[in-house]
Amino acid sequence: MNREYVERTKEKLPEMTKGLKKVGRYLLSEPIVFAIHPAKKVGSMIDVSETMVIRFCHYIGYRGYSELQKEVRHHLMNLENIKDKESILTKENNFKHFIEEDVKNLKQMKNIIDVDVLNDVVEKILESEKVVVAGYYHSFSFAHWFSFNLNYILGNASLFRPESDAGVLELMSKNSCIIIFSFFRYAVDTIRLAEEAKKIGVPVIVITDSWASPAAEYADFVISIYSSENTNVLLQKGPITMSVMNSILSELIDQVQDRGKVPPTFKYYIKDGED
Repeated sequence: MNREYVERTKEKLPEMTKGLKKVGRYLLSEPIVFAIHPAKKVGSMIDVSETMVIRFCHYIGYRGYSELQKEVRHHLMNLENIKDKESILTKENNFKHFIEEDVKNLKQMKNIIDVDVLNDVVEKILESEKVVVAGYYHSFSFAHWFSFNLNYILGNASLFRPESDAGVLELMSKNSCIIIFSFFRYAVDTIRLAEEAKKIGVPVIVITDSWASPAAEYADFVISIYSSENTNVLLQKGPITMSVMNSILSELIDQVQDRGKVPPTFKYYIKDGED
């Protein structure tokens, strides 16, 4: 299977300008978008110019966008064949295979994650007076786990409860933020919550499975979860999402201690005398 565009992008990524990196990371996480849309549409989806998309193609060694698009399409068409081969694995090896897939996805996420965005997200959370975390349906488990741990670290985080928190955004200052988990099939209420927060000026952090997800349109910061087969299976994205959340929480723990902003709840999260 031809994956040369992946290798070229990963090789050149460290040397790219900020704009080119944005295109490169999007290509690695959302190749289907490049397969079905023209360069102008791709540029508008990731907030860069069409020229930047074409410049990226040249930078990684293609004559133009059409040549890159052709290779991406060929790659995606062969994914189904790969799945068929993998299905030959015996049931005895299936458990190991699923774990290996998770490890592969985590390694790829590590290579394409935008560290600048993660740093900006950590800083925004740290400077916020209040942090609200929201997620509906299958995204609720992520939101619940993240808000629970975040509150132990900061002491000012809460889980959004639609049955009791109507109008909570109006009570938040602009020096607060809302973190929204939004995964396929993108709950309408979550999208409306992001839109409402954007309208009243509350910064929005969206953790999602695609730059093209509806909630991303209203985000100030987007963390897109990578999946090697670009499927919408939540089980495949679960370990990656948890790993990204852990990295954010771990950085917050370090920053809170370094800045001397340890709340009373913090001692319950980090054991004294921990090795």
